[in-house]
Amino acid sequence: MAEKDELTTEDLRAEEFDRAAVGTVLAAGDWAGWDDLLDWLRTEGPGVPELSPGALRGIRQDAERACATGFPFPHDPDHLYALLRGQHLARAQD
Repeated sequence: MAEKDELTTEDLRAEEFDRAAVGTVLAAGDWAGWDDLLDWLRTEGPGVPELSPGALRGIRQDAERACATGFPFPHDPDHLYALLRGQHLARAQD
């Protein structure tokens, strides 16, 4: 039972994500901006097998932070990854 609790805690933790995960998210739709992307991350994203729950949560949290900061939404996977990675590092320092 304790092992199950530990797995649940791990699944709920935001984790590092890679360029491939960001590419998967970007390729999943024709996003008009942060709001479209965030809606998909919250509703459809959990059903995508290529995205672990922790990576999905990390991408969502970092996208929320980028949106709140007012960054323009990049449609290029490398630019989006760099922007989200910067938000991830900033969040880790908070």
